[in-house]
Amino acid sequence: MKKPNFQAWLQQKVSDEPEVILAGKLEYLRLYLTDAMREIRNKTGLTQAQLAEKLGVQQAAVSKLESALKEHELESVLHYLHALGADLLVAIKKGDDLYQASDNEGILLVDVPDVVFQKALAANMSVREYVRTAIEKFSSEDYELRTALVKLLESDDSVAVKVRARLGSRTIQEVALELEKCLSLSEEEDRIFAVKNILAANVTGGESNRGTSDKFDEIELLDLAEELLDKLAEF
Repeated sequence: MKKPNFQAWLQQKVSDEPEVILAGKLEYLRLYLTDAMREIRNKTGLTQAQLAEKLGVQQAAVSKLESALKEHELESVLHYLHALGADLLVAIKKGDDLYQASDNEGILLVDVPDVVFQKALAANMSVREYVRTAIEKFSSEDYELRTALVKLLESDDSVAVKVRARLGSRTIQEVALELEKCLSLSEEEDRIFAVKNILAANVTGGESNRGTSDKFDEIELLDLAEELLDKLAEF
């Protein structure tokens, strides 16, 4: 069953009557819920009769639970899902606020903008698949960047040697993480002062504090920051 775009439907004004709006929401909730329940049961390889036996009920009871035309008690739905090793995740949305009502801390329900839905549709992917793929891609890129930064700082490059002389008690990995944050700054001037502050070791990386260093010459630090950024530009 191809799932309808529930959010797009909610944005359409179908009626001014609260009862009609509520009835429509209930209908879509039952469609989504029962479709997911049937899909999970089918993926486990169980027939309605086999699941009914597992639940200790008649097959008609399972059939009723999988019908979008019937009312469903929450306890019965949870019992059905538990027998299949599945959880029900519930959230309440009001405006831009999303409240997760389920107690599964391993999974968070999030509200994504419609542009994400459109991009997922263009990629022929579900929104979940699209978001997971994007996260994996960015995580991989972050790891590769950090590895490259560590490799540079550990090298015999003259700039790397100067940077290591200013590490103090920090490790190369810690400084690489701070430099990674600096590279995310959009303005070149902000990046320079952020790197300078890391070299001065008097503020945390990623900030754009243009204060002076008590320990090192300001011009010397800025020159080294620019040299280091030139090296990092290729990343």
